[in-house]
Amino acid sequence: MAAMEIGKEMFELSDSPCKKRSGRCVRNLIKIIVILIITIVILHTFLQNTSIFFRKRILLPFALHLNKQELVLIQGEEYRLYMNAINKRVSYETTNFRVAGVDINGRVFAYRTGKAFIIAKVDGKKYKCRVRVIDLNKKKLTLSVGESYHLNVLGPAVFPRWKSSNPKVASISVFGKVKARSRGRTVIRAKWKGKELKCVVTVR
Repeated sequence: MAAMEIGKEMFELSDSPCKKRSGRCVRNLIKIIVILIITIVILHTFLQNTSIFFRKRILLPFALHLNKQELVLIQGEEYRLYMNAINKRVSYETTNFRVAGVDINGRVFAYRTGKAFIIAKVDGKKYKCRVRVIDLNKKKLTLSVGESYHLNVLGPAVFPRWKSSNPKVASISVFGKVKARSRGRTVIRAKWKGKELKCVVTVR
């Protein structure tokens, strides 16, 4: 019996550091979870009007919503936003007036390339439309035979589709590199999200 008691005491002594270690691990895990939650809340607070947290809403047929949740405009274009299924006062504001402005009637003005959110407020609720403004770095281009030039779609456009109206005069690669091949004139087009940008290329 004495031997059993001694063995039991030794087991308890050897087990106590493991329990302490386990408790410390649990406390550390709780701390990490709390820090992660606080970080997510802070990020969401300061970045809620950016593309990181932008998600399209699933719209019900008669639900209150903006006529557009996403908008792609060419620099200089305008577009009219409005609220569907409502007969109340709506106020509009922009998160980046340098890129896109909006008037009291919801008319959006594309000032320069970049991204912005137009926010409509109704009865204390907010409804967002993400606006992306794009443009081409050149509208007209003159090259000599054999010369090349790189066209870029300015703004948040990714992988636009390029096409030349006359590849024999000037061809264009998938990356926007124009190559002058023979004398004449052609139009280079870049398409992205339903928008078309043009550059008139003259080869001498």
